[in-house]
Amino acid sequence: MLKNVFIVFMILLPSAVYIYLASKDAEPAQEYSSAAPKQVPAQQPPKYQTPDH
Repeated sequence: MLKNVFIVFMILLPSAVYIYLASKDAEPAQEYSSAAPKQVPAQQPPKYQTPDH
């Protein structure tokens, strides 16, 4: 029984570590995006005409 629990733990461990690291990396990005609104630069027309194909 203990061996089966250990096997399940070893299978799920990489996923748990990945989710932990992904959520840890995502937190500062959310703070910065909410603290400073993004400025959208004015779009300039292209300097040359692009082909339509």
